[in-house]
Amino acid sequence: MSHVTEKLAEFIFEELPAAEMAEARRHVSECANCRDQVDRFQQTLSLLQATPQLEPPRNIVFEFARPVASRFWRWFPAATAIAALIVMTVALAGRVHVQWQDSQLTIAFGQETPAAPSDETAELTAELQRVKGHLAYLQNRQEAAERDTMAIAARIPMGGRAQRSPSGD
Repeated sequence: MSHVTEKLAEFIFEELPAAEMAEARRHVSECANCRDQVDRFQQTLSLLQATPQLEPPRNIVFEFARPVASRFWRWFPAATAIAALIVMTVALAGRVHVQWQDSQLTIAFGQETPAAPSDETAELTAELQRVKGHLAYLQNRQEAAERDTMAIAARIPMGGRAQRSPSGD
């Protein structure tokens, strides 16, 4: 049998069927936990039976603790109303354009969004990017050549210029 704690009151008041009652008595005699539960229940029952029956006074007021709402739920209706008001104001104040293109969301207020680039525009943009990259490469090469020239010029001895005569001999 499982523990008597599930049917403790029926066991104490002997309301179980005869076969179940006999098995419960055997289990309580073997199980220390169930025996402890039965003893506690019987002590509580005897204390309740020993107390005199008193009628409560008429001026007793029962107060129940009200659950305190969290701050979030207290302000949620007001925050929702404000958000709805902002959305309505934006929608009524100007035209709203929403566009989703190439994993990019564009929201424009009061103006048209630029049209999607055509294939020709995309090709021109790609060509322009290629030319810009080539120009940047050439500019880097020119700067490197200028640095090399300056380094070579710095190594030329200044004494060679001083040997010439001012008259042009």
